[in-house]
Amino acid sequence: MEKQVLICSLLVALVLLSCPVIMSQEVVYFFSVRLYIHSLMAHTEDESEFNYDVKSEIGPFNWGDIKPEWSLCKNGSMQSPIDLLNERVQIVSHLGTLQMNYRPSNATLKNRGHDIKLEWLAGTSYLQINETRYVLKQFHWHSPSEHTIDGKRLDLELHMVHETPSGQTAVIGILYKAGRPDPFLSLLTNHLEAISDSTGAEREVGVMDPRMVKIGRSRTQYYRYIGSLTVPPCTENIAWTMLREVRSVSREQIRLLRVAVHDDSNTNARPLQLINNRLLFDGTYTEDESEFNYDVKGKIGPFNWGDIKPEWSLCKTGTMQSPIDLSNAKVQTAELGPLQLNSKPSKAILKNRGHDISLQWPATTSSLQINGTQYVLKQSHWHSPSEHTIDGRRMDLELHMVHQTPSDQTAVIGILYKAGERPDPFLSLFANHILPLSDRPDAEKDMGVIDPMEVKIGTSATQYYRYIGSLTTPPCTENVIWTVLKEVKPVAREHIKLLRDAVHDNEYVVMINW
Repeated sequence: MEKQVLICSLLVALVLLSCPVIMSQEVVYFFSVRLYIHSLMAHTEDESEFNYDVKSEIGPFNWGDIKPEWSLCKNGSMQSPIDLLNERVQIVSHLGTLQMNYRPSNATLKNRGHDIKLEWLAGTSYLQINETRYVLKQFHWHSPSEHTIDGKRLDLELHMVHETPSGQTAVIGILYKAGRPDPFLSLLTNHLEAISDSTGAEREVGVMDPRMVKIGRSRTQYYRYIGSLTVPPCTENIAWTMLREVRSVSREQIRLLRVAVHDDSNTNARPLQLINNRLLFDGTYTEDESEFNYDVKGKIGPFNWGDIKPEWSLCKTGTMQSPIDLSNAKVQTAELGPLQLNSKPSKAILKNRGHDISLQWPATTSSLQINGTQYVLKQSHWHSPSEHTIDGRRMDLELHMVHQTPSDQTAVIGILYKAGERPDPFLSLFANHILPLSDRPDAEKDMGVIDPMEVKIGTSATQYYRYIGSLTTPPCTENVIWTVLKEVKPVAREHIKLLRDAVHDNEYVVMINW
């Protein structure tokens, strides 16, 4: 019988627990694969030794002939970049969420002639793949992008380079399309101008936090394959992780990166390389908060929540769903009386739940009383922009103060905010603690004692809307008592940005009207 052989890429050695080899009808599983690691040579720092001009004697098609130790650039079988062709992708859900542990530390910006590099020397940040820890060494940029998606080249590509003490390398790649400015690059604008057109120039940029790249939900949505460095010596066996989400970057930021280095060929992107039957994996992973998102066009977006799990069916079929438009033309006046609030300071925990930032009181005695029923304060969380609207107008932020009874009846106080210069006193108490939780779902921090009264409801306790609705996240449970204050409070734009940047998008569409 003709033998059929399934050859697994060396990717399996890095990210999979087993590698099947199929011969005839027998399947043999190897539970450990020893990966042969080439002695990795550093990216060459002398830009004059090579360039990106495809017609040049030292251009990319000739790199493999320039030096014997660069021969892989010509005859390697696992070279990068490649076209991330979706029809070639194999879904491997158990690759899991990217395990990144990044910390702020001093960094240096350097003009290497062929690119701009941001280098961290402290070695305190790392990426973990299959129990192997890769320390973050540097960022650098290519324009246009080196990798393509279904044959389409983007405007910019960031490479986040990580290494082990033994010289193994793992790179996270992020693609960008021209549009809005990239917040991380905005931090470097003045420094880029200072080292422009000066090969070898360096500039200390002080403390830089790699988390400001804001990988967010991209931790669970990426391609992975085994490739190579995209500059000489083109070392192979590099674990590539290419994020699926395409970010935005301004044309001016692209221009700054390009003019800062030589531009004889108006590019510093290596041409595409043959994939040579390598396996390309889709590591899309859904767990906890990643089971749903707020992308209205996505498969797990709000219009599809009701189809994801049977117990979430109310998100689709419910008749009392939230949020709604609080239309004053449809309001019925009722003598409900002032809100009966009983707030006591107690220990609180700030937590990144992936889809929002939550301030939780595990043992609070604070409560809200409605019609003789006592609802205990459990947590507060924020949505931006607001979920509820007033006469069709959406605000910049919305706070939900969630209360529950022992029998799990729920009552929520909603507060709307408009962006301005004045900060919100309540958010100011812990604003400095939000950034360290950024991009780290399930990360939390003990905040000590916090008094819910700092929300300063004041006269709003007598001026509010009330209706019966639902939770605004799955499972969209109904019969939730909503109290939305009429007063719109101010909040600093910087506080909104902190909350937004810490998590993926958390805007929910207005569902129904009264």
